[in-house]
Amino acid sequence: MNNRRLFIFLNSGLEDRMVKDGRALGLILLLFACASPRAPRPDVPAPAPSIPPPTASSPSSWTFSFLPGAMDYRISRSGVVESRSDPADKEITANSSHETITLRQLGDTIVFTAVVDTFSTTVQRTIGSTQPAVTLPFQLSGQIIADTIHISSDTLGEGCSAVATAVITDLHNLLPRFPVSLSIMSSWRDSTETVSCQASIPMRSRVDHSYSVAGESSYNNAAVLVIQRVDSIHAEGEGAQQQHHVMLSASGTGAATYYVDTATGHVVHLSVDQNVEVTVTASGKANHFRQTARQEFTLGR
Repeated sequence: MNNRRLFIFLNSGLEDRMVKDGRALGLILLLFACASPRAPRPDVPAPAPSIPPPTASSPSSWTFSFLPGAMDYRISRSGVVESRSDPADKEITANSSHETITLRQLGDTIVFTAVVDTFSTTVQRTIGSTQPAVTLPFQLSGQIIADTIHISSDTLGEGCSAVATAVITDLHNLLPRFPVSLSIMSSWRDSTETVSCQASIPMRSRVDHSYSVAGESSYNNAAVLVIQRVDSIHAEGEGAQQQHHVMLSASGTGAATYYVDTATGHVVHLSVDQNVEVTVTASGKANHFRQTARQEFTLGR
């Protein structure tokens, strides 16, 4: 089974920002980890509770769809970007947020509103551009029609926003369009394409996803379906930061594990890991970076 998911949105008013030492490292974490450039610290809380592995289960098939209503998520993001030429030159970041996603069913269309009321970042070391302060609460709205997510452009605001970038990718992760009927042998593919701006650089990215059903497990004493996802990531961008002409290309892989409530279709827990190789060329000089990132999404009760 092959489907295509396309995010359509308009972000006007790109803002210029200086590239430090001919590099645009701050772009990388925004693009993939979807956190503004900052970093993991020991006091960042781990997701709770612990999640048991899939178990042999009956039934052998499941049917579900999105149930309208509000979902509250606690989200943690962390990432490390290091220079290929100097491993000691790195940025380690951590971010946590609280988001509420509300769904309404209008015929074949799902209308959604996403509100962020907490978006907190910490930094161990910064070697790229910094991000402006975040104004909260932040809200996005849009529709899911067939396999396409439409973001209302009038809710995006001005400039390149770290929180907007995070929420748009969170919507993709938390509102997956799984097949209506799944079995223990089910597998399928789809892709996500985004057009956005990252720290003033227009970006286009594509992520190809391969899904498989692992089986049934439990979460908070409730039965959940475990679905695994493997990602292939590609992105490129080109633009100007003041006097610098900047080009960015990236490729890598990712893996995700979904725990889905089959009664509501809601994701109750999701973990996402990514490994990405990035080349940033500024004023003719190429710099190579490696990024590892992790995201955890936990549904509140």
